[in-house]
This record gives sequence, structure tokens and C-alpha cells, in this order.
Amino acid sequence: MKLKTINTCFLLFGIIGSVSATTTMVSRTVCGVSDTAKMSFVSNAVLFREHWDTLQQVKFWQQVIGLNADTALINVSSSRQVLHKIPFADWTCQNETEKTAYKKFINLANGLDTNTSLYVTFGKKEFYEYKRVIPTINSAIKVFNTNSVDPWYAQTILLIENPGKNHNKSYVGANGPFQLMKSVAIKNGLRVNSKVDERTDLNRAAFAASQLLKHSCIPKVKAVLDANNVSYNEEDLWFRLLVLHAYHAGPGNVACVINQLKPDKGGIDLFTKIWNTECGGFKNESQNYSQIALANIVIFENFLNADKDSMWLVQGEKQFAAYKKNRKGTRQDIHLLKQCMESYSDDLMDGTIPADFFITRMEKIQKELASIRIKKQPEEDAGVSMNKFLAMGNNLIRKRQLDDAIKILKLNIAHYPNCVTAYDSLSRIYKQKGNKQLSLLYTQKGAAIKNPVY
Repeated sequence: MKLKTINTCFLLFGIIGSVSATTTMVSRTVCGVSDTAKMSFVSNAVLFREHWDTLQQVKFWQQVIGLNADTALINVSSSRQVLHKIPFADWTCQNETEKTAYKKFINLANGLDTNTSLYVTFGKKEFYEYKRVIPTINSAIKVFNTNSVDPWYAQTILLIENPGKNHNKSYVGANGPFQLMKSVAIKNGLRVNSKVDERTDLNRAAFAASQLLKHSCIPKVKAVLDANNVSYNEEDLWFRLLVLHAYHAGPGNVACVINQLKPDKGGIDLFTKIWNTECGGFKNESQNYSQIALANIVIFENFLNADKDSMWLVQGEKQFAAYKKNRKGTRQDIHLLKQCMESYSDDLMDGTIPADFFITRMEKIQKELASIRIKKQPEEDAGVSMNKFLAMGNNLIRKRQLDDAIKILKLNIAHYPNCVTAYDSLSRIYKQKGNKQLSLLYTQKGAAIKNPVY
């Protein structure tokens, strides 16, 4: 289907009905880099009504998801209360004895027992690129609906299991957008061999995931709750989260936890206990799963409702369209264009636009600035700062998008020719790519700068 250009983004329609009594679906016009399309999503307004968003664990994971991998949060393991923020390099340079002493000092500084258990959790912004997965949610929801499985699971699993990275394998061998293990995928109808891996096919993977939920996770969670005389509704958020745990850790490990806790009801109280309970193979990573799910749901729900019936994947486009509509040729226009540039920079780091698109828009904004006949502003005020360029380049390097990183760092040098850090970064990238000649060239160019800026 041919899609309209982004400039024609407009309201199509709002709430489109429900799959069940409480699975409310909403429609949004999704505006991407060059296309718009009508898509359907599951509304999670109940999360706010029941106050899951107020839990410290959920707030903590929102922080982690919004934090780059070069920073870590030192937090209390039982509550996820954040005590201290520390750069990656400052933590990793310490040996184990120093790390233990550092944790004791942090506890002491916060009035806690020095033996209080602490975690050091690094930022995961580069992993949870939720905007990149948005176009796939609509397709997966259709597959789940066709197979008579609650589409809430399709949306939530896609948000937390390798968002936007269909071909990434986990350290345990799970693959594809629904992170299915090979044996599970084959059991649920997929072909996985040396020639083909259908786990990376969205529709096939969605079908297999819905089968797994339909025939294993959901009925086995219901069985363990029935055995413990816990009443439930399949559309309750806490029930869905328990099924998510079964999807991730296996129904047997979830049963182990429930049988150990022996709850008399579901809800938030049950989950605050689950998050501090280990049983069988249900350990810290499993405890985190529903916390991360809730954090992603909060982030996505806020984004879903940010622009009423539209969803702008590229915030720079939204702001640039507003600028063109309201420009007056005054000093205020420079402020608006700077905001556009910041938004495009964030879009690049969010993975919603490639470097070429960013460069094209940057050139367009600079032409707009040149056309404003007022007192000339300093170059950095009108464009992107050197530090911003470097941050974008480093972000792309961490995400292994080396070709885009090269383009951004070269653009940095074009604007800030004395930036030695950009030359050093380019040298490291080319060395990583196996191009020793270019690696040496950029090392020499950086060393030759007479008035270096870092």
C-alpha cells in the first residue's frame, strides 16, 4: 500500500473498539521519516488508574531505559531506590575489593547499614529504542487477534524483547522480535535450521509466540492460581504480567514462586513480593522482567497520548512543520530552529532517522537560518555544538552503527576542524573496520592540529 507523505499527517479516527471487555484498542496516525500510516495499539490506561506507575521499581527502570550505557545507577536491590549515579569508566576501573568498599561508602553516606545489598545497573537507552518497534506492533496485533490471543501480549513483548532489532540473538540463543528459543519455535510451527530461521520473520514469530501463550503460558498460570484458590480475570494487568513471567522464565518457575508465596489474591501486593522472591530458575533477571515491562508500558503510553490522535516518530519533523507554519523572520525563529536541530539530534540517537537524513535536515535548517535577516548569531548557537556531535557519534558507535557514526564525526570536523576527539574516534572506528590506512591517517591528522580542542 502506497503511503502518503509525512506532510499530510492528519487525524483518521480515535478509539476503534475493544478485543475484550478491558482490552481497549486505539487508532493513531503514525508519522515516520517519509510516510504516514494508520495503526492500532492497545491502551494501557488501567496501569495509571491502579497506580502501578507510582512504584519505585517502575520509576527506576524508566530511569535506566532513558540512560546511556556510559552511566550506571547504584541502587538498593530490594527496592531499587537510587543512591548514586556513576560514570561507566569510574566503576569499571575499580577492582572487586575497591567496588565492595565503594558500595559500603555509598550505604554509609545514605544512612544505610553498610551490608545493605546494592546493584549497579547501567543505562539501556541504546537497547530500548521503542520508536523503532512501533511499525511492527500493528502487524503483530493482527496475528494475535487472528489466533484469538490477547493482543496486549503482542504489544508488550515487542516493547521489551529486543525492540527494533529483529535479527539479534540473546546470550542464551533466543532470536527474533519475540526472542524465541529454537526448541520452542520449532514446537510451535516455525522452521529453524542452518538455511532458514523463521524466528526473524515478524508474522511467523508472532504466530509462534501466540501459540506458546495460548497453549502453555496462559493455561498453566491459570492452573497454578486455581490450585492456590486465587481469583483472577484474564484481562487484569497483574494476571497478564504473571503470564509474561511464564513466557520469559517458564511456567514451572512461575508456579514455583506462586506455590512458595501462597498468595490469597493478586494485584500490586503480590508483585512486590514476587520481585523479592527467588525460586528454582526464577532469579534476579526474572524478577526484573515485569518491572521492565511496566516501565516500557508507561513510556509507550505517554508517547501514545502525547499528540492526541497522531504519533510522530521523528520529533524533529513535528517541530520543523510547526516552525514553517509559524515563522515570522524574527529572532524567535532562530530559537525555534535550534529546538528543531536538538530534536533531530535526539531522533538520530533514538534510532528513528539515519545519519544521511539528519545531515539533509541540518543543511535545510542552516539555509533557513541564513535567510533570517537579523544580527548574525555565533555558529554554535545556530547549529549543533561540538559536544552534541561527539555525543551522537559515541552513541552510534555503542550501537554498532559505525557507518552513521563516521558521517556524524566527519560533519563534526567540518564544523569544528580542531576537534581532536573526533579524529581519535574516527581512527578507532576505521581500525575496528579493519582499515588500517584510514585509521593511521586520522591519527596523524589529529596529532597535527596546532590548537586542539577536546
